[in-house]
Amino acid sequence: MKKVTAVVIACILTLSLLSACGGSGVTNDAPPPAAPPADNAAPAPAPEPAPADDFNLDRVIAVFTREDGSGTRDAFVTITEVGDDMYIEAVVQNGTSQILTSVETNETGIGYVSVGSLSDSVKALEIDGVAPSDTTILNGSYALQRPFLVVVTEDGKANPLVKDFLDFMLSVEGQEISGSSWTPAETSPVPYTASGLSGVIKVGGSTSVNPLMERMRDAYIALNPGIEIEISGGGSGTGISEATSGVLDIGMSSRNLREGEKEALEDIAIALDGVAVVVNVTNPISGMSLEQVREIFTGETTRWNQVG
Repeated sequence: MKKVTAVVIACILTLSLLSACGGSGVTNDAPPPAAPPADNAAPAPAPEPAPADDFNLDRVIAVFTREDGSGTRDAFVTITEVGDDMYIEAVVQNGTSQILTSVETNETGIGYVSVGSLSDSVKALEIDGVAPSDTTILNGSYALQRPFLVVVTEDGKANPLVKDFLDFMLSVEGQEISGSSWTPAETSPVPYTASGLSGVIKVGGSTSVNPLMERMRDAYIALNPGIEIEISGGGSGTGISEATSGVLDIGMSSRNLREGEKEALEDIAIALDGVAVVVNVTNPISGMSLEQVREIFTGETTRWNQVG
């Protein structure tokens, strides 16, 4: 009996020691799992985004202008009265797309392009409180506007192909194309009837008129598949001189003819267009007066903080 009692006591002592030493093999070093959040607990606040840098108005204005001979430049410097006093630091670009790219990629940039060539890559400014649009160009309230012209010699206009294409440009169908991105020039157009002619017409000149001319060509050839129209650029000056010399059947110009040029050529308006003053989309300035534009492009104003 004493022997059995001793065995029982030994077993009890052994079990007690194992329990005290964690003999189960399970460690309790890891912290207990976090309790799930209550249903009405507020979510953890999201981190605040880093503030965007403000546009630095203290920086020097990067001025971009078109080359001599450009109809857009001619119209711009005439209307703004910049004249021959273009800012000596202005960077000259030889086309509309180059101006757009320069302003798009330079935060301090300013330039000017045809309203019909505008894109979301740049911001067009109001001038004297008026934004460029079909309505403001047609009613004359937007100051920077000019005609899109085609120019021909008397002999050129006598060419049946040239005459037919001119008729199309001034027709209902042609003026609908002008109204797609520009302002129609013909107030009482008549419908056009396909001619059935064949041959080649050479057109060239203003890069501002070029996008409109390409649309005119495509629509015209769809009605007259026997006619081919070759279009080249070079600027208004090139279009005028090469139409005069007979290299081109039709010249494109975005400026009016000068006195000496009128002796050899007839000009015909196919659309009206505004010249938009454009800045980088990050620029907070949304408008200027015509005088402020002149001061920037003559170099009298050189920093953005000088623009009221």
